[in-house]
Amino acid sequence: MKRHLFLTGSIGCGKSTAITVALGEKITQCGGFLTRRYRDPYLHFTLESPDGNVKSTFLDFASGKPEVDLAVFSKKDLRGEILVLDEIGGIELLNPEFASALEAVLSSGIPILGVLKGEGAAGALIDKLGLTEEYHWAAGKLRQQLYNDPNTLVYTCTQYDENALLLVRRWVEEYCHD
Repeated sequence: MKRHLFLTGSIGCGKSTAITVALGEKITQCGGFLTRRYRDPYLHFTLESPDGNVKSTFLDFASGKPEVDLAVFSKKDLRGEILVLDEIGGIELLNPEFASALEAVLSSGIPILGVLKGEGAAGALIDKLGLTEEYHWAAGKLRQQLYNDPNTLVYTCTQYDENALLLVRRWVEEYCHD
């Protein structure tokens, strides 16, 4: 099993769910972050530590238009024996400090389990947030790096993909020890 496993696919197909289900309670032993979407009382997105102790909003629609806080990504600790990166390939790539840390950790020997933002979702993000070509270039560079890395498997999920869950469970068995 390759050291880095990233799930990609359409929004809502179960990528993050497969990771949290397969890791179970072991998720609290991981470094990295989980991206969560909340709709109450308004749409906003947060980064949360896998142990649930740290939560920071980075995208907020409370005012009706998107408000982005890229500084949240500078505070993310990408250290640990095992990392969960749920999800990468979004606006965080526009934070130079985070982008540099991400590149370093992807080049390290640390096992990583994560979600890679799908290309369709990335295109929608460009439109919704009015992102520049800088984002498009950064997202393409990350995709190319992951797809060309011999230590990385990028698996494209379909809706409620049982194979994705089995693949993640195999990865957890190999890299997450009690």
